[in-house]
Amino acid sequence: MIVLILLSAGLAIWIYFTQQGRDVIAFTISVVSFSIALLALYISAKTYASIDSVNNISKMEGNILDNQKYVISVPELILEFRQPDEDKLDEAIFKSIEIKLQTKSKTAVQFADTLQYMIDLIVIFPSVFNAKDINKNKYKKRMDSILKNIDKQRNIFKNISKGNSIQIDETIKLFKGVISYQAFVSENNFNVDSALLHVRGPILNNPVTKTIYHNYLGLYYNKKAMHLIKQDLGMKEQDILSIYGLKEFKNKYKNFKPNIREKIIIHLESANYQFNKALLVSVDDIMWLGFINYNKARTLYFLSIINNQENEWIDIMKDAITSRSSLNNLINEVLLPNYEMTHLKTFFLYQEELARLVNLNLLYSLDESDNEYFYKGYDLTKNQNQKIIQSYFIKIPSFTKIDDYQNELKRFLNFSEA
Repeated sequence: MIVLILLSAGLAIWIYFTQQGRDVIAFTISVVSFSIALLALYISAKTYASIDSVNNISKMEGNILDNQKYVISVPELILEFRQPDEDKLDEAIFKSIEIKLQTKSKTAVQFADTLQYMIDLIVIFPSVFNAKDINKNKYKKRMDSILKNIDKQRNIFKNISKGNSIQIDETIKLFKGVISYQAFVSENNFNVDSALLHVRGPILNNPVTKTIYHNYLGLYYNKKAMHLIKQDLGMKEQDILSIYGLKEFKNKYKNFKPNIREKIIIHLESANYQFNKALLVSVDDIMWLGFINYNKARTLYFLSIINNQENEWIDIMKDAITSRSSLNNLINEVLLPNYEMTHLKTFFLYQEELARLVNLNLLYSLDESDNEYFYKGYDLTKNQNQKIIQSYFIKIPSFTKIDDYQNELKRFLNFSEA
């Protein structure tokens, strides 16, 4: 623009001198008017470009949070995170999130993609939220840093355009709520906070965010019920899903105070309602079927005991085990031909074994002779070959709860240590 004005001024001076200086006032006015017109053109073009740039940054049309057909690709997750141990997986997950926040979140649509990516990873966070206190402290510091970065990015887009931020706001609240829930449960504290209740679930659009919202809201109500059960029955230090914890619950549950019993039933029924909604929106995703049905079966077990109802949870738990087994078969296919033993693969094996053992714990607590106690094809009520059965008790060193449940079952069934 400066070059154009200078050229125009030079041309005007040349014309002025060739015309021998006639009508200086009219000429001066014409030159000034022309310069002002050029300046106005520049300002208009600059304004248009700025508005267009702001629109490109803040627009949300076609963003992934509104995509009603979006699903998680489990094979992609398995191939992306092939680290062999917990520490390396921990580092890889955080690094991938931090890179996306720093370099791939410049526009609202890109930021929405990053948030969805983080939501997708929620399911594998517990695989690195498992171990030593020092790791948990490191995890917490790094996660706090990510949450601050998310808030900073969100505020930038809010300042540019408030109209398009509602999906981003609710997704961030969902992510924070789930992280808070996982932190409480990792400390064996079932009195979880109410962060998930602040999420406006109906606003969430895509199936994955809705599935995670309903599943974790169901878990919130489930843990509230477990907290009341343990508190009212004096079982605070007891693992309520262990065979001995379940037996103690069965012996004491009739001692509930009436108001506590009512609250427990309300929480359990609310949990079951949310799990049903999660199943409806999960579009038959094999991974989520394994998680949701497992959570629903546990919830219905306690409802059936307290309300003296039929044990409809048994078939649901079988479905959960089948889904988790199918998922592990899929993971094996994805990792072929090298057949790598990654930490993420170990985590999903743990989930399957956990469901099998909890299923046995729940069944044995019923004291009903007509139940079938199958573990990987072996009937634990009739088959006397203890060595064969115990050989199918797989060891998963990174997750000690498996050992605890297996050892308790061995004692309960009077298995020898041979």
